[in-house]
Amino acid sequence: MARNLWIGLPGRMREISQAATSFERGADLAVSQFTSLGGQVTTLAPRRAPRRMKLTFDRLTEDDAVHLDRLARRIDGPGPIAVIDPVARNLLDPLQAEGRTSNGTAALPWYSAGGGTGALRLSPDTGSLPGTYVWQPDTTTSQLSWHNRPRTGFPVAPGMTVRFTLPKSWRVGPCATRLHWRDAAGTYLSSASVSGHTVSATVPAGAALVTPSGVAGEVGTYALEGAVLTIDDSHLPSAPVNLLPSEQAAGKGPLTQWSATGLTLATDAEGYAVASLAANTAGSLTWVYADKKGHPLPAAGSGLVGLVLTSAVRTRAQSCSFSFFDAAGVALDTSETWSSPTAPAKATHVSVKVTFAAATTAFTSRIGTTKLQHLDASVTQLPGDGCPAMAVTAYTDSPARPLPYRNMSIDLTEVTSANG
Repeated sequence: MARNLWIGLPGRMREISQAATSFERGADLAVSQFTSLGGQVTTLAPRRAPRRMKLTFDRLTEDDAVHLDRLARRIDGPGPIAVIDPVARNLLDPLQAEGRTSNGTAALPWYSAGGGTGALRLSPDTGSLPGTYVWQPDTTTSQLSWHNRPRTGFPVAPGMTVRFTLPKSWRVGPCATRLHWRDAAGTYLSSASVSGHTVSATVPAGAALVTPSGVAGEVGTYALEGAVLTIDDSHLPSAPVNLLPSEQAAGKGPLTQWSATGLTLATDAEGYAVASLAANTAGSLTWVYADKKGHPLPAAGSGLVGLVLTSAVRTRAQSCSFSFFDAAGVALDTSETWSSPTAPAKATHVSVKVTFAAATTAFTSRIGTTKLQHLDASVTQLPGDGCPAMAVTAYTDSPARPLPYRNMSIDLTEVTSANG
């Protein structure tokens, strides 16, 4: 992708259109080593390696030079400075993009707010890497936001195109994605929101920061790996596919596409399937695929599955179960959950069933548009590059010929907290 360097205080960021003649981008490893008399080498390293950057410009234009000079001499404030370098694509911190932390706490990368609460917990999966977290929303409207310390959001400038995609395990369900715009002080201005796993929007006037957020849409346990936040980037993260044939997905066609127990199925005047459940009667509805025990999976044992129903059916439904089968039709596993289960190894087909508890009132509704979604979990997502706040730690400025061009160099170091 093509993007220039953006640098400055939030609300005063400037695009430096000239490419740096020297661009060093690395991390301060701070590794020390000790060699014993016996020849054994011991190395010591901090838990986190802060990002460092060194930029050198030859014959920089006067306006750009003045901007960097003001930043280095802290004329407009002590900082820290926001930097979006040309190499960075996924602006989430590298560990944050993998659903992990380096300090053993989830207090820094994420926080819950709005429309319900939830819990961030260490992953129960024994195969997970250290510091891997999962999100457990308490309600279908619980919202999780991605932090960019020490500020309330990631730096942006009006006119930029920001795209945010939720983690992989969220994408197969009825999720919602949001971008909350804030001014330089962190005050909320407005939001962009979609029903789905990816939101793309143009930064409005006055916005200096963005807080990406998401709603999983179902109560359950969700991994946080695979979220992607980009600016002026054409990258599109992998999207789920609907395993249901077109008519079945639309809730139309032969009633043999569904198997009902306790419910009565009928076809209305427009060809849509209608499910009816008498008062004080329990029932279940299963989506059928030809003569198979389930719908075929695009890749055996390598994906996440999820179900998205119309609001009328979902409100009345009590539980959902996913049954997995191998190529011979042998049952492998059944997961009773509304959140996204992972297909077990060797699974080639999945069957989904929704149950309805008995209630005092009768229920009648079109089955409506349905998605039985699958996402290949083995597809690599765009890794996190980070967008850390930085402090100027070294600076040189010398005249160039002809004036007013300037030769400049600026050294930057990542900071995690700052006092004004």
